[in-house]
Amino acid sequence: MTTLKNMRRSIVLATATAALLAASGCGGNSDVAPSGGVSPAASAPTTKAASAPARPRTVTSACQLLPADVVVTILGSSKGTTLEAKEQPPQDEDARRYNCVYGAQGQELLSLVTTTYPDRADTVAETIDAIAKSSQATTTRIDGVGADAVVYTSDDVRVLAFAMPYEKELRVSVLTGPSIIPQTKYTELARQVASRL
Repeated sequence: MTTLKNMRRSIVLATATAALLAASGCGGNSDVAPSGGVSPAASAPTTKAASAPARPRTVTSACQLLPADVVVTILGSSKGTTLEAKEQPPQDEDARRYNCVYGAQGQELLSLVTTTYPDRADTVAETIDAIAKSSQATTTRIDGVGADAVVYTSDDVRVLAFAMPYEKELRVSVLTGPSIIPQTKYTELARQVASRL
């Protein structure tokens, strides 16, 4: 699925650019709550905290954030359907990027790219704004996914990007896949990832 591979490369560049733009325009005061989002110090109610997965202090894998069996469950499948998750080698630049590709029978279905940016927890809204702007597509903000999120479709590929602050770190995740999969399914997948970020 060449379109998905090309889109994933474009998203990685857009996300990196967005984070750099957001960092250059902000003061970097991590004590301030991210605009449009949840304060990193805010805690969930005790009843939900007991059932929610623990947020890792350090992200080390995109595939661990969204296991293949969870993708199969959310997307729905016939009995015996399997999906393979392949972790790509992590990349270091100004940030650490993790990429998991989900597929079956040699075909890529979905991709999850998660990037961690140190000392940028206060740039949530600015980063999502920059991703939306760089998409050059009609975008829609989504509530209830991370601290801020945006979704759009381009060349039959759906893209859902969201950001989560964790202490002083900004964690940005981008799901890409075919637009034939309903947006509601991407939203469910993104919520699974966000609960682990």
